[in-house]
Amino acid sequence: HWVSKAALDVDGLGIKLIEQLVDRGLVASIPDLYRLDAALLSSLERMGDTSAAKLVAALEASKQQPWHRQLYGLGIHHVGEVNAKALARAFLSAAELEAAALAADGDEAPDQLTAVFGIGPEIAQSLRQWFATPANRALLEQLAVLGFSLAAAPEQDGGGGPPPATPLAGLTFVLTGTLPSLSRSAAQALIEAAGGKVIGSVSRKTNHVVAGEEAGSKLTKAQELGVSVLDEEGLRALLGTDPA
Repeated sequence: HWVSKAALDVDGLGIKLIEQLVDRGLVASIPDLYRLDAALLSSLERMGDTSAAKLVAALEASKQQPWHRQLYGLGIHHVGEVNAKALARAFLSAAELEAAALAADGDEAPDQLTAVFGIGPEIAQSLRQWFATPANRALLEQLAVLGFSLAAAPEQDGGGGPPPATPLAGLTFVLTGTLPSLSRSAAQALIEAAGGKVIGSVSRKTNHVVAGEEAGSKLTKAQELGVSVLDEEGLRALLGTDPA
């Protein structure tokens, strides 16, 4: 799972080779993969010097994969590709995610995890259990020593020019119902690209609820709390985008 296409995407490390490494006692954990050298690998069946060197290079390159891929690669129960991306956007490092997961055992409300769009109680509980396990925390420590960032890369400066416009910077949104021309994921992408944050539950701290047809309890709660309610046209006006 760790080396699969959607995770760290390590080319040349298939099931048969992994089984051979495990059977020979050369690999017993993810960090062990990064302690292999070309000389050792070239001694394995169907592994020449060139293939071994390429695999070592691919493993080294995988350390530069983005944070959401590293998170997905950990194989946390219920955390798939989409959820890993959402969590990686909300929590910019393993340390931040761990703090939120362990804090969720207490009385904090609203839960920082379930406030992330798409993250429900089952996923939150899985994250709590994973980060509460000492062996998993030790794994993260070993990966950090090996050179994994376990964090989002700092945003690149565009060469000294003015920063990109982020009209929704610092604003939080809740999406509910069906919008006329935007899917839920497309609306979320537009909001996040403009600097806003999409969360899953409405509170007094929510800036705007974007409501479409068949909006449910979230719209009702927004009205009760006096939170701003927008339709798609209102959202586009905030974004400064043309409906076309």
